[in-house]
Parts: sequence; C-alpha cells; structure tokens
Amino acid sequence: MVEYPAAYERRYDPPVQRPVRVRAVHRDGERLRVETGSGTRRAKAVISATGTWWRPFLPAVPGREAFRGEQSHATGYRSPERFAGRRVIVVGGGDSGARSAADLALHGGVDLTWATRRPPRLLPDHIDGRALFDVATARRRALEAGPTDTGGAASLGDIVAVPPVRGARDAGLLKASPMFARLTADGAARADGTTAGADAVTRCTGFRPALGHLAPLRLRTSRGRIRTEGTRALDEPRPHLLGHGDRTGPDRPRPPPSASAAPPATPPPGSPRRSRDPPPGPVPAAGTARAGTRAEAGVVGRWRKRTNRSAQPPRAVMPRRPP
Repeated sequence: MVEYPAAYERRYDPPVQRPVRVRAVHRDGERLRVETGSGTRRAKAVISATGTWWRPFLPAVPGREAFRGEQSHATGYRSPERFAGRRVIVVGGGDSGARSAADLALHGGVDLTWATRRPPRLLPDHIDGRALFDVATARRRALEAGPTDTGGAASLGDIVAVPPVRGARDAGLLKASPMFARLTADGAARADGTTAGADAVTRCTGFRPALGHLAPLRLRTSRGRIRTEGTRALDEPRPHLLGHGDRTGPDRPRPPPSASAAPPATPPPGSPRRSRDPPPGPVPAAGTARAGTRAEAGVVGRWRKRTNRSAQPPRAVMPRRPP
C-alpha cells in the first residue's frame, strides 16, 4: 500500500514538505491562512486530503472505566497470537470486525465473542473491489439523474467476504452475538441480562474524518457533515476535500437497504479472481500534489493508512514558496 505513493513521489517529484503539522485554517481576506507547527502560510485554496482513516472512533460505553481488562481499537490489532489463551470480545459488524473475528476464530486458543448491533451481512463471495466501485458509480449516476437512490454498495451487504472471512464462515466459526449494553469489571452485560466474560475488548468501530483543522471555518452542518459539490466546499469555496467519502457531500440521510440494487452477476467458472480489497483511499490525493499552481494552493494530507495510534493533528503537504 505504501509503495505506490512512494513510487509516485519519486517519479513526479511533487513539492512535498515534511514533517509539518497543520493546526488551523482561517479566513484571511482573499486568502486562507494556514497555521502550522513550522509557521503560517497563505493560499488561495487548501486541499484537505486527510481522509477517514486518521482518527479512530471509540464510542462511549457505560462501564468502560470499571473494566479491568485490555481495551484497544482495530488500529492496534496485529496478530491473533497476542490474544492466545484469553477471552476476547470483538466489537463491530463491519469489515474490520469480521476480519478480526475470523482471524481469532481460525487461530484457535481464543475464547471469542463477536458483538454486533445487527446480524452481519456478508457480500456475495464473487463481489470484489471493482464490483463495489461499479455499484457505487451506478448509484451516483442515479442520484444525478433523479431522486431515486438504490443505496449503492450498502444495499448489498456490509462485509467483503475475503478468504479468511469465508474460511471462518464455512467452518462455522464466525458467529455473531447481540451487542452488549455496558462493560463490567470482568466482561460485558447485555440488555437482556446475559453476560460475556472478557480479558480484552477490541473495538472495530471505524474512524472519524480528520477535519479539526477546518473548525475555524465553521463548515459542518447540524448533522456533522461538510456540504460539497465535487470536492469544493459549498459554504466556503476555497477549501477542497478529497478522500472523505460519505463524510462530505449532499446533506441528505443515508437510504435504507434497497432490493432494487441487485448484486453484479456472478463471473463465469474459470474467470480469474480479482483482488477483493477496494483501492486505498489516500492514493487519489497523491495526484493532487501536482495539480494547480504550486504557489497558490496548499495540500494537507498523509500517504499512510491505518498507521496512526492516536488522534493527532494532520500532517501537511505544502508547496514550495515561489522564488
């Protein structure tokens, strides 16, 4: 994942400056004032390519302080060996929750509880990253053509059936249980009074976008989104946002799963299997380093994905000063 942007930088030599941390972006007349750890810059446009993989989301859970075991986020998961011989609760019914649960279940020696808010929905085995892209593209075209919303990829399922997930499912090891209501000193308790003992809880609860540096611009709506048209923010046209997915865009509720969005056809027998993982989010932002006038725009972003360990301010990629 890291090699592609590294090779891109070697080939095109964009004006990357590191390490620089962006603290805030303010309006300053006709320009934006970008406050960083190494000084203040001014630009006609600022591209935020910080994405949605930078700030782990840890929802507040009653009893969190009382739990005596280990608590972690999916970003810290490396291998099942660390949890050997322990009782582990994996929280979350998305891709990372399913993959972590499958990894622990297949390893053996782990007393696993997989807690989800609703029954997990695995995508059909033949669906891969390209197929998901096609479905998402079809949804976007439908939205542009009229009010009909098929639900896109979310209407097909929540979890890509990568080989470890399929293996655990086919072996009968990937079983979800209802989400717990609170943590206790030695485990978790559900609303119906049942409990699950645990020595460790790992939360696969996703991320929130790293957009704190734009807070002075007050762009978020009451639903926490930044309205955009394409990449441009509607309420302040000088910032652009890349790699934020549903965290930006039209301020409209997400539709429920729809039966009208049928999965792509199963490929014929013998067809080569394509990679099941979608392309990494930060890669498109790499190309923006050469776009536009170098002296007039700043790009805030990071190459890496899921490598952070805490919610820190984003690093900055800034252009060289004009001669």
